[in-house]
Amino acid sequence: MKIAFIGDSFCADTGPKTWPCIVKEKLNATQIWKGVHGANQYTILKHAKKIINLAPDLIVFTHTDPYRLANRHDRALGARPCQMHKDIDKIWKAGHDYYEHLMDFGFHELSHICLVNECYKISDEIKTIHLFSFSTNELGYRDYNWDINMPNSYNEKSLAQISYGYQTPDNDDGWKTLPNHMNYAGNKTVSDIVLEMLK
Repeated sequence: MKIAFIGDSFCADTGPKTWPCIVKEKLNATQIWKGVHGANQYTILKHAKKIINLAPDLIVFTHTDPYRLANRHDRALGARPCQMHKDIDKIWKAGHDYYEHLMDFGFHELSHICLVNECYKISDEIKTIHLFSFSTNELGYRDYNWDINMPNSYNEKSLAQISYGYQTPDNDDGWKTLPNHMNYAGNKTVSDIVLEMLK
């Protein structure tokens, strides 16, 4: 069995005890893709198109928020990173200027809905699970409620909301080991959700 985890940082860490690793081991699967830190939704769609050609048996998506800026460099151009890195080079500065002077929230929200639906459409012949890294519950919306209900999607809580309850480090020396933004108990919780959806 071949499994692909396609999305943002919530599925980027696939090391031992992470939820993708647990799912992979329980299914006796080979992993053929993992998430990318800071991925925007258009990049997630582009990755899905590539992966479909590898004929995965299962795709688990972690769809990101609408407000990350698609770009041909596939950089993690979110508002905060662009603010932090605006003096590094022209790409970061252009991202920062976009957020400061041009951004239309409604356009991003409507585009996000279309991009997530396109991920669903192009993978309709493959077993898929759709998880959402964020929701309007924590980020709100301006013009379009961008929470999406579709078959094989988990909408009870976003991955960010789940992670908030699992921020205690797994070690005792004060170093925070939070793969996929949550400790190993949180990763186990997400793996349980995914495996239950596959029954």
